[in-house]
Amino acid sequence: MARNKIEDLRDHLFAAIERLSDEDISGDKLQEELKKAKAISELSSAIVDTARAEIEFLEAVGATGSDSQLFKGVTNQNLLG
Repeated sequence: MARNKIEDLRDHLFAAIERLSDEDISGDKLQEELKKAKAISELSSAIVDTARAEIEFLEAVGATGSDSQLFKGVTNQNLLG
């Protein structure tokens, strides 16, 4: 099952932070985790930018909600419009 919600993105970000905070990690493993963290950060920024653009579009057309998987689980649809 795809994990496409903002909460899932947040979980991935915190998991990356936890891996980088591991005091037992060093050398090549640390460098690998740093590369992963950078990639996760860049992808996360793109996802957030996409969400921002979607919200701006919804506001522009006067919509009060979204069926987007990105916002799945958002119970107050007024936050989206």
